[in-house]
Amino acid sequence: MNETGLPSDPIPFRVLLDDAMRLTRRHFKKIYLPVAIPMALIAVAVLIVQQKYLMEVQTASQNPRMWMSSGCLAYLAILFLYMAVAGLTGAVTAAAATDATRGMPVEMPKKWAFVLSPPVLSSLLLALVAVLIGFVCLVFPGIYIGLRLAFLVPVMAAEGLRGTSAMGRSWRLVRYNPTKGFIQNTATKIFLIYLVSTTIGWLASALIQIPFTAIRGVTAVREITAGHVGDARVTLYTNWTQFPQTILSSLVSTAIGVYASFGLVLLYLDVVRRKEGSDLANAIDARFGAPVPAGPNPGAPVP
Repeated sequence: MNETGLPSDPIPFRVLLDDAMRLTRRHFKKIYLPVAIPMALIAVAVLIVQQKYLMEVQTASQNPRMWMSSGCLAYLAILFLYMAVAGLTGAVTAAAATDATRGMPVEMPKKWAFVLSPPVLSSLLLALVAVLIGFVCLVFPGIYIGLRLAFLVPVMAAEGLRGTSAMGRSWRLVRYNPTKGFIQNTATKIFLIYLVSTTIGWLASALIQIPFTAIRGVTAVREITAGHVGDARVTLYTNWTQFPQTILSSLVSTAIGVYASFGLVLLYLDVVRRKEGSDLANAIDARFGAPVPAGPNPGAPVP
């Protein structure tokens, strides 16, 4: 307890990010591959279907019905599957980070089984529906609801709650802000964690794109100067570079997701530690009365 009556001061945001990086380095090998491989495979599948879709768009004037029935629907289906896999891998990563941060053994097959279990899966779907409804209402309510439910997976993994109970618990924890300060607000810190990880991911993706973009540009110029304007080989030579670029971007994005998950779990545990300690202090005060405020010299003997 500190002099404000709270269990302790909140963890500084810089320390939070440093600790998240330390935990990421320690547990990266165990967590990374079981979530990175599915994401890389589905990213390549999206690219393959996208290439096929674009080819059908180019021939749509000859066979528009084939384009509408196969290319468009297949692309929408694989895009939906990609978002589903991304959500599941994110939940698995957060669940594994929860165990690792609490000092428990990290067993990725069990984390996949945990996320795919009907109670957890239905809880995630319920939260997704709530966020989507918020986005329909002019976007900002969706962001607000998403921030409030950011602790959903750690709550389910650490406390065993499910459904609306887990969602309500996450909502209350994120709302906890005894100092009423904007920077110390839990929702603000969650937003900053997402902002930092997104910025790192954007910079990493830009660096990955530079060499492949240069290769495509040089190849296209060579083919055009050789008189192959409109030749299918130009498209063939430039499209192949998108596959290694997509794989690398997916692998890097997943690695950053592991880091963000540890930051989120550390913040969750910090909020629980402070809030539960504060609740305990309030319960003691309600039962036995608030402590007598200390005088100007607490160390002096009482007369």
